[in-house]
Amino acid sequence: MSRSDVFDEGDAAALVYFLRSGLVRICVAAQNGKSKTLVDVKVGEVFGEVALLENRPHWAFAIALETSVVLEILRGEFMRHLDAADPIMKSVVNHLFLHLRDEAH
Repeated sequence: MSRSDVFDEGDAAALVYFLRSGLVRICVAAQNGKSKTLVDVKVGEVFGEVALLENRPHWAFAIALETSVVLEILRGEFMRHLDAADPIMKSVVNHLFLHLRDEAH
């Protein structure tokens, strides 16, 4: 199985990613030198948004486990769309983000 890095732990979060096809896995390095899978990203899902919204480097890494098409959305473009969102939808997104962040920590 061929693997390709999408982003690595510690990389600056300058992009949000959208999986158009293939399979991407989000992992963290474990103390035993192996990696722990956090989630397999499914086609149609967005990933990398947490570090971007928190304006910090990625704390996990993302690898494509097979040939994949990943669309990249620049931070500025993503934030413009978020800022232009309906206030109710923006509130829902912020609530979901805070919930996800609390679960991860």
